[in-house]
Amino acid sequence: MAKAYMDRINRLRDNYFNQRVEMDVMDALYMTEGFQATEGQPWAIQKATGYKNVCEKKPIYIQDDELLVGGVAFKPRAGILNPDSACSVIENELDTISTRPYDPFYLSEESKKIFMDKIAPYWRGKCVLDRWNAMMPEKVRTMRDGGMLYVDKKFVRGYGENTPGWRTLLAKGVGGIKKEAEEKLAALDIAQGEDVLEQQIFYRSEILAAEGIIAYANRHADLAEDMAVKESDPKRKAELEKIAAINRYVPENPPRTFYEALQCMLTYEYCIFMEQNASSYNLGRMDQYLIDYYRKDIEDGILTPDDAQELLDCFWIKIAEMGLFQDGESAQFSAGYNMTVQVCAGGIDKYGDDAVNELSYMTIQATEDAATKEPNMTVRYNMAKNPDSFLRKAAECIRMGRTMPAVYDDECGIQMLQNKGIPLSEAWDWTPCGCVETNLEGRLKSYTDIGEISMGGVVDMVMNNGKSRKTGKQVSIQTGDPRTFKTFDEFYEAVQKQIAYFVDVMATMNSYLDYLSERYRPVPALSLTYPHCMEVGKDYANGGAKYNVGNGVNIIGQADIINSVADVKYLVYDEKKVTMDELCKALDANFVGYGDIHQMCIDAPKYGNDDPKADFCVGHIYNYLVDEIEAHNSKFGHLTAGMLPVSGNVPIGKSVGALPSGRYAWAPLADGIGATGGTDIKGATALLKSVSHLPHSRFTQGTQMNLKIDPKMLEGEKGLNNMCYLLKTQCSLDIYHTQYNIINKDVLIDAQEHPKQHKDLLVRVAGYTAFFVELGKDIQDDIIQRTEIENW
Repeated sequence: MAKAYMDRINRLRDNYFNQRVEMDVMDALYMTEGFQATEGQPWAIQKATGYKNVCEKKPIYIQDDELLVGGVAFKPRAGILNPDSACSVIENELDTISTRPYDPFYLSEESKKIFMDKIAPYWRGKCVLDRWNAMMPEKVRTMRDGGMLYVDKKFVRGYGENTPGWRTLLAKGVGGIKKEAEEKLAALDIAQGEDVLEQQIFYRSEILAAEGIIAYANRHADLAEDMAVKESDPKRKAELEKIAAINRYVPENPPRTFYEALQCMLTYEYCIFMEQNASSYNLGRMDQYLIDYYRKDIEDGILTPDDAQELLDCFWIKIAEMGLFQDGESAQFSAGYNMTVQVCAGGIDKYGDDAVNELSYMTIQATEDAATKEPNMTVRYNMAKNPDSFLRKAAECIRMGRTMPAVYDDECGIQMLQNKGIPLSEAWDWTPCGCVETNLEGRLKSYTDIGEISMGGVVDMVMNNGKSRKTGKQVSIQTGDPRTFKTFDEFYEAVQKQIAYFVDVMATMNSYLDYLSERYRPVPALSLTYPHCMEVGKDYANGGAKYNVGNGVNIIGQADIINSVADVKYLVYDEKKVTMDELCKALDANFVGYGDIHQMCIDAPKYGNDDPKADFCVGHIYNYLVDEIEAHNSKFGHLTAGMLPVSGNVPIGKSVGALPSGRYAWAPLADGIGATGGTDIKGATALLKSVSHLPHSRFTQGTQMNLKIDPKMLEGEKGLNNMCYLLKTQCSLDIYHTQYNIINKDVLIDAQEHPKQHKDLLVRVAGYTAFFVELGKDIQDDIIQRTEIENW
């Protein structure tokens, strides 16, 4: 029987699903006003002034039934624009933003007029995106336009992909941190030089940002008080009065109760998102941060477990109301209004002991109850320390079709943090970030995904000597006519040369990203909760965090390059079933007229079946790739690697010709680190055995593994036990991450044909969950064609 609190949660869910996704330009207007009022001041002061102006003026609301309040825009499920990052996006898409195929945002005619009259004129040529387009090196532009790399998305949206200092926020409150900044500022003597002047600018910006956040919370308190006066229902009147009191107290002051702690975190989450409009401001290990508040309230009798669960469920829905706005092209690479705000439960504590507690189970329960696409619920599973009951709770939620939690091998995550340079004394506290990236609460800075490298494109460039099959233009280096390669080693050397060039071009882009971000992306609101930023007087954007890590390069199309390299070796050099000339002609023709060769390519050994004839090259390719990436240094450390394609395997595949794997031209590349759809035919464990050949711990930004399983396999007690065994197998094979779609293909097809009947159907796209009916058709098709595993 459903708990009584579910009546409220279901009403809030219904309200959520009735919201049209819209665009809010008022944040951009108020940010612009702040910049205009401070012309001639340092950029950081202009940003902080504009931010405070946004907090003081933006439209706010409180909805019926809400216990936790706030929002990033004028209504739920509305996007905002940071004009200092990417003002030109709306101007370029003014007539298409409401109807574009990926993540449309309704923009009213009134808002268009405000934007064009009061916002766009100020920012033309000034925003980060415009500066990038003016500065972009030709070789980067050539590779981008040729579809081999995608490099623009981080110039569109700002910092995200971090886990703020929640412990600092809860311990000190924004007011306490503001007081520290005021004391630091008062102690500075600018006569001591430029470094001190920069510290002064930083602390001034921190104070302005803190004042903005406090004002934002107090405005909600004022609104709740006004609503309470007019409310006739005594129960709702009392709720509104409590909402007012709590928002008057937090986040300015350290929370005293579980309820206050949740509102404190929610308000700050909204405020840092408003600062930069970026995904993945992660909530981290909430079960660890909030457990003391929960236990004290239970002990004091001011909260019951059901009361706490109701509050958590409300929190889940409030996070789901956020939505990332980005340009139409970037939206193809993370479709579904993707926020990827991670919440993580489980793992170990600083003593190496089991960290699972009551809230670990309750956060999973919130995912079951709220049944929304956010937050991105995950678990750190430590096979040696965490109890089976915790894994079982995760498996039950997965079986329900919630697509969450994703499951991480705790030991592998700790190793990834150590490979980022984090000492073991802190790496134990790692938390998943965004899709699958690794992070550390309040201490670590990097862009975890600066852009995408197409591994299918690498093979395409080898087979066509650096020319695009779509345009005929030279987009990459020439590595020789493959027909002249006498041995497999010569072919493989060409593959390595193309990989090295792709990485070099991406590293070139990274230099510009760091340059522009340091100068034009200060984040004073985010920096408030990074203790080292406050200690040294340096913004997060400028390396003020305790640990600064080189940005992450994302790799797409793992199975495409593995199968292609394996097929060339097997068909051309080992078995000599086809000549390289015949294979090249077949690829040139997209296999038209070469059905026999296409069938040979399809029938050749494939990655995902625990077959050494396909898997032999996995470790070599991907260790070489990491070596190349890590050989490139930046101001913040060597570049890092990840395999988190989000939905980018679909759009990036549109520029890749036919491949030796048997893949047709322009088709999507393989998703995640798994097999190409339909080629893994030996069951889940064979697939995991192949995936285990990847050097997961070296890909320190994470590796992302999708599995779609026939619901019949999880039926009953046996099915649930087998799911738990599969999750343990993942960890025993040192596979970092797995996530699951437990859904029948027929349901997906019906949802595609009758979207109104399936508006709440959840699917795991990549490292995140989306509503299936909100995805573009080609991404829906990609999910439908994924292998539906029918045996273990």
